[in-house]
Amino acid sequence: MRTVKSEDTFNNKMVVLARESRGLGQKELADFSGISQGKLSKLENGLIPLAADDVEKLSSTLNYPESFFMRNDRIYGVGISEYFHRKRQSVSQKLLNKIYAKLEIRRMEIDTLLKSIDIGDINVPNIDPDEHDGNIETIAQIVRAAWMVPKGPIDNVVDLIEEAGAIIVPFDFEKANIDGISLWPPGSPPLIFVNYDRPMDRIRFTLCHELGHLVLHRNLPSDGEDIEEQADRFSSEFLMPTKDIAPMLKDISIQKLASIKPYWKTSMGSMLKKASDLGYVNERQTRYYWMQMGKLGYRTTEPPELAPPIEKPSLLDDVVKIYQDDLKYSVQDMSNALALNTSEFKNLYVKNYGHLRLVQ
Repeated sequence: MRTVKSEDTFNNKMVVLARESRGLGQKELADFSGISQGKLSKLENGLIPLAADDVEKLSSTLNYPESFFMRNDRIYGVGISEYFHRKRQSVSQKLLNKIYAKLEIRRMEIDTLLKSIDIGDINVPNIDPDEHDGNIETIAQIVRAAWMVPKGPIDNVVDLIEEAGAIIVPFDFEKANIDGISLWPPGSPPLIFVNYDRPMDRIRFTLCHELGHLVLHRNLPSDGEDIEEQADRFSSEFLMPTKDIAPMLKDISIQKLASIKPYWKTSMGSMLKKASDLGYVNERQTRYYWMQMGKLGYRTTEPPELAPPIEKPSLLDDVVKIYQDDLKYSVQDMSNALALNTSEFKNLYVKNYGHLRLVQ
């Protein structure tokens, strides 16, 4: 039996990540690869050395190059998002494991890309809600002021967040009803993985919701705090400052919500919620409007002609473009650097945007 060369270091945790990222259980991988489950279990737990023959089987079965299993990056979990991110409770643990593994692999790839690229300073503040007596709206206003956002609606949320140094990554959450997950591992820029298979007004709200997590929840929250509710409040105030939108939410109707949606670039539902929170509509009226929106089909899909323009993230694409144009990396070079097969690299990373600068 051939063994891995002594200069190579097998990372047993990469087997787990690879397996889970492909949505396979341990027994399934054993069946597909021809490696017994008992041996696979010991390999994943680092109890026995890896033979080169097994690397070949894992590489072929899981569609990762052999170098993938030699990555020595530190592996992180998804943090508090694992427990609190916006997901249906009915999502299976197996699917969540697949999503978390794919997120972690993407994070490792982005870290590798940023070793030669300077994306500038990170300007995402860390603000403890307790320092402001839990007034999330005040914190949203502080961030808007720090970023010098003019009053009224935000023209382009994606550009604003990426200008602050966060990287927005369109991500396939498959069948899970997840809008977004944010990560901020040590030594890395904040990452927001977002489901772009959504209306743009919902994407904008999700991005600001995840921004709320990054600003408010770098540390574990106090007992009893609902961090999802806090992130929603942050997003609502960040997108629709009370002092600016309040006059427009008086005497509302479905028609009025539709008329102001193109201006605020937020959903009619989020504006109705804002009006309710401000006390402009009572509980009975709120139920009535939700019923009316349901009858019109707006609870599922609001009129597409009112949708805001698509906002495309570009920061990660800019990084790849530098490797292609300035560093003269071929697709094969980049695939090798990220320990991906070329077809998967192309699917994930080959775009054509923008300009950054090299690290000196």
